[in-house]
Amino acid sequence: IDEKWFNITKKTLRYYTAPDEQQPIRTCKNKNYIPRIMFLTALARPRFDSSGNCTFDGRIGCFPYVTYVAAKRSSRNRLAGTIEMKPILSIDKSVMRDFMIGKVLPAIHAKWPREDIGKIIYIQQDNA
Repeated sequence: IDEKWFNITKKTLRYYTAPDEQQPIRTCKNKNYIPRIMFLTALARPRFDSSGNCTFDGRIGCFPYVTYVAAKRSSRNRLAGTIEMKPILSIDKSVMRDFMIGKVLPAIHAKWPREDIGKIIYIQQDNA
């Protein structure tokens, strides 16, 4: 598993749109304070059969560190009570444990190849 930070948007964006198409809406408050979001990605070694066909591609999942909260107040962009996605800015032991138990392990259980059931699975972190 590995973690990686990404900026939600860039400071300067260039759009090529059709004449009747609207430009996309920027969702950050200020271009100088662009929010960042962290993703947790789980990968495994791909598996191939004797004829060289891929039986398991090794992709287990990509999980964003976000919470979904209801908006407290109305604004011109959304009504109160609308579900918003907020990034988790402080990733600590409890958050990492919740993600491992709640998201990564069920994804491994669902996508792991059936011929390898019963073997030991080691989860290796990248010393983050």
